[in-house]
Amino acid sequence: MPFDTVERTHKRFRGGNLEDAEGLSWHPTVDPFPHKYGETLQIHYPRLPQQYIQREEWTKPDLFSPTSPPPLEYSLGSAPIDIPSSISETTSEYVDVDDYSTSFSWIDDGNMQSLMARSPESTMATPLDLGPPPSILTDPILNDALSKFNLSYTDVGINMEARISNASDLRSLIDAFQKMCCTSMAASTERKEEEKNGIILYRNRNSKLKPVNFFATVCLLGQIIQPISKHGQMSLRHIADACIDTYFTCWVRYTPILRKDEFMAWYTSHEAPTDTLIVNAICSLVFRHMVTHHTRPGLAHFLADQDKMQEQEEFFFNRARECLAQSFDTPDRFTVMALLFMCSFAEPSRRHHYAGMAVSALHELEIYPRMVEDEDNDSFDKEMDTRLWWYAWSTDFYLYSAGAPRNTPQTRGHGEVDLPRIFEQDIDEAEIGVLADTHCLRLWQLQAELIQNIYDQDQEKTVDQLLAFDRRLQQYYENLPPYLRFDSGFQYGCEDLFLACVRVNLEYNATRIILHKPFVPEFNDPQPSQFSLRSLNSCLISALLQLRTLNTCTKSRIGRCGFDRDELWRAAEMISMTMDIERTCSPADRQIIFQNIDPNEYCSGLGQALLILRDTREYQSKSKNWVQVGDWIEAEMRRHRLKITNIATPAAYFVANMKPAEIETAKRSPSQPSSAPVPRNKQTPTLQFQNQFVHHTPPASTQTASASPSPASLATTTSSQIRKPSFSAAPPFMQFNSYTPSTPTQRGGKNQARFRYFNPRKMNKFLFIDEHPMM
Repeated sequence: MPFDTVERTHKRFRGGNLEDAEGLSWHPTVDPFPHKYGETLQIHYPRLPQQYIQREEWTKPDLFSPTSPPPLEYSLGSAPIDIPSSISETTSEYVDVDDYSTSFSWIDDGNMQSLMARSPESTMATPLDLGPPPSILTDPILNDALSKFNLSYTDVGINMEARISNASDLRSLIDAFQKMCCTSMAASTERKEEEKNGIILYRNRNSKLKPVNFFATVCLLGQIIQPISKHGQMSLRHIADACIDTYFTCWVRYTPILRKDEFMAWYTSHEAPTDTLIVNAICSLVFRHMVTHHTRPGLAHFLADQDKMQEQEEFFFNRARECLAQSFDTPDRFTVMALLFMCSFAEPSRRHHYAGMAVSALHELEIYPRMVEDEDNDSFDKEMDTRLWWYAWSTDFYLYSAGAPRNTPQTRGHGEVDLPRIFEQDIDEAEIGVLADTHCLRLWQLQAELIQNIYDQDQEKTVDQLLAFDRRLQQYYENLPPYLRFDSGFQYGCEDLFLACVRVNLEYNATRIILHKPFVPEFNDPQPSQFSLRSLNSCLISALLQLRTLNTCTKSRIGRCGFDRDELWRAAEMISMTMDIERTCSPADRQIIFQNIDPNEYCSGLGQALLILRDTREYQSKSKNWVQVGDWIEAEMRRHRLKITNIATPAAYFVANMKPAEIETAKRSPSQPSSAPVPRNKQTPTLQFQNQFVHHTPPASTQTASASPSPASLATTTSSQIRKPSFSAAPPFMQFNSYTPSTPTQRGGKNQARFRYFNPRKMNKFLFIDEHPMM
């Protein structure tokens, strides 16, 4: 890729008298192109004129004198540059300039008489203290990127020859240029001193075995070449109608980035909406979830045969790709959304390509988010741009945190991007979805910061730095509204708001595990540090709470849509890792690990995770992704010599504190239609919300696990003090009663207390209004 210089100058630093100014030019006597990849770093020094070399006393040159010799730094600056592909590990302490000299000479164009350089024997051996190579030159990522291009100087400017085959290589090359920009030495010195203050934390070497959010999955789309629709008696239009309805009603799964009124007007007026890109992309995204949780009559055969469901998804995905090939040259807003939908379930080798095209189209259409300082721009159109931008950002975060290349969308200017807000148009439609998504975005931002500062860097971290992140996370939870905290005692007027609380707490627990997991002890570590043991305690507490939170999803009618398979897997991994670590620990170390933890809950954690997984509709319908996790948990239980038959009681879960009027409405509401093809487990009926938020006094002494705990049944009432950081003293804790109704009564009434919009100009200032205050 040639990059010509703009308004390049013909001035050169040259030796000689002023009278020779018109005839002087500098010519290298070597070909500027013969660079070969793999060569080591070579510094070429131009030969100085003989009249300057013969001087015995060196004086500081006068830069403003035309007869002064060129200073060394300017001579080096005009020499050609060879970009290294690797840096030699051995560097001599003293380097002679002539050892690295090449056949450069200063030539007078007027008489073409070359000035000969002095011989190596007459050279003064002036030692140059090069010292160790800068850290930037020893960065393997930087060296790999720099080895992919060659810079050379030609008569038309600087020529850059690059070996780039895809967008990922180009992005890594751009990142390498950014790393070459040197920061202030004083600022970097202060930063290093701050990092070195405090106790250095031990980093678990196994924390980088896989990306943070990578979890193995199957049934990804784009693998069948010519899929055939298996819609059976239902037409494709009816299936598309069901998918579109599910997309707009299931807010916990699908972010509201489409305006429902405008989209439905376009959808109903279109002659053939099933032949469009956006509809096929939505169907490929929603179809499996719709069949499993929002099924319609005539779709039961898909649940009975997972291969048919996979092929139907492939059918929609393949049609979306065909439509994309026809419309990508002229992208619109629907194109961006469709590409983001497609990259969510595409096979790993193609995911980041769809994400890159989506971000490229986003910038081409000039869709940028609202900034915090843009207080005057509060239109709903700008709000939809902000939601779409954040959806692209969160999709990219999900992909690169799972190991894919980055395609992060950019903003128009500098500053902080404003988060989505609730507008009047969202009332009774998407307000709770926007609310939950806004709080999750804050946690994802913190996760992205943790990945950048802890996982992507090998620098040592101190206890103070870890505590700073831990305090930020704890402060985030304490600043949540009462209706998004389990221990607030808030009375819920609708089930959707409690599900938003569950959704935010799932992400909060995952963030705590991501923060502390790199610092847990190694396997068979004979003397783990106290701080690593406390990090393990924090991870284990969050994992056990995560199981209760996930079990809450399975006990609610609409909560099943919010179940997160990957977070169940993360929690089970943490419990299994703790079992491996604590075997070789001393009793004193175990006391730190199991502080504020019920030993029965810990010993039965893997078994409870398996029971929770088996209670999901995906596992009951033998979805391969869910069965894969179940097989892994069973293998871990066999490795730890645990038996599922020892788990007598179901796992604990959280119970919402509902208003009495809402409880009566739920009791009078008819049960759910029996169109769902998957039968319910009789031992775990649907959760009936009750006013059972109970406070308990803390025990006199903290119960800890024994050296070799035996598996036991989990008590229905367990300690839930896990909110405070593991590095502080444990305050009195709160307990929640688990509730199992005698009959699986479900609620379906429409007279619910609604979550009302209050102020559009201020961030998330809301007001709760009960439509039936006298009930």
